Amino acid sequence: MTTGKPPSTPHTSDISPSVETPLVQLTEKLARGSMSRREFLKRATALGLSVSAVGTILAACGEDEAATTASPAPLETTKPEQLFLYNWSEYLPASVRKSFEKEYGIEVVESYYDGNEQLLAKLQAGAGGYDIVVPDNITVHIMLIEKLIQPLHMDLIPNFKNVMDVYQKPGYNEDENGNLYSVPYQWGTTGIGHRKDIVPETVDSWNVLWNEAYKGQITMLNDYRETLGVGLKLGGYSLNSTSQEELDSSTQKLVEQKPLVKAYDSINTRRLLIQGTPLCHGWTGYVLQAYDALGPEKLEYVLPKEGYMLWCDNAAIPVGAPSPYAAHLFLNYLFDPKIAAEVVDYTWYHSPVPAAEPYSNPLVWDFLPDEETLARGEFSEDVGEFARNYLDAWKQVRGA
Repeated sequence: MTTGKPPSTPHTSDISPSVETPLVQLTEKLARGSMSRREFLKRATALGLSVSAVGTILAACGEDEAATTASPAPLETTKPEQLFLYNWSEYLPASVRKSFEKEYGIEVVESYYDGNEQLLAKLQAGAGGYDIVVPDNITVHIMLIEKLIQPLHMDLIPNFKNVMDVYQKPGYNEDENGNLYSVPYQWGTTGIGHRKDIVPETVDSWNVLWNEAYKGQITMLNDYRETLGVGLKLGGYSLNSTSQEELDSSTQKLVEQKPLVKAYDSINTRRLLIQGTPLCHGWTGYVLQAYDALGPEKLEYVLPKEGYMLWCDNAAIPVGAPSPYAAHLFLNYLFDPKIAAEVVDYTWYHSPVPAAEPYSNPLVWDFLPDEETLARGEFSEDVGEFARNYLDAWKQVRGA
């Protein structure tokens, strides 16, 4: 560890004044050796810095005994009899599981969880026995910091070359040495499913979900970051805000909206739209499944003008996985364009493999956001310790 002058922080125009002072204090502690690199990474990302920005500071500070090795340790390459996948339900087609088993002679044993919080809590509690887990981008970042997942051997995933550029190195899954800890599985957007035949007005804003004319005809996702994010976007804020004042504003908006809401529901969007709920806050896949059943005359999917959430579910290998080698074989298999196409046709979400398009349902590809629309989207990020504030805000909304 070098001593003396602390490493430079990112240019002050890149960070807010509320972050600059505590960041300088953290870098001084790091330079003096009174804070470990791991603790610095955890606290700096909690202030809102990207992993790449933190990595720049760590690099300027030099190596120490706590630094991560430059590359992952070698793997045992014996094929196991089974691969254990911990996944969301109905997120992997049986055809892919069976074809992998036929090609490699490894049985895929799949179990399921209901949300990222359940997955994270299990790994934090020391649960083992899983070769692959499928967390979202926020949870991957937390798992990386807490050392719950292991760096990938990208040489064992040659099909990763088929992945679109934006997911080659998205930042949330990379350590200071450039090691990647996850690969993208499916990605999507969060918007509004709008039954045009029931609500004939033009819908281009989140404001429609606050229209008292539609009391009892609105559903919101039962997801604290997603739904509080809508309130933040309406206020003109980042959905990753760590300002208590901005979060309070979103909370108040959602408390005011609550009497209009039919349900907070994350899993029945398709059914609700088909049965006639005219305005549903929902994820791409569920809305597109309803669109396929109802047609363009009755349903549209709206990404509001104020901005919306982009998200990516990722595949990662937990520390202590029974067979990291088998996990790498499976991850590589998923990036074959024809296999990726089977996943698209099953989930109705977007694939990180553009070459899958000729082999899969064209409707899903028709709903890819264009560049202008994509620019309005914002990826959800780990907000560190401020996540507790989001949870407290969500309790306030649900308890109102």
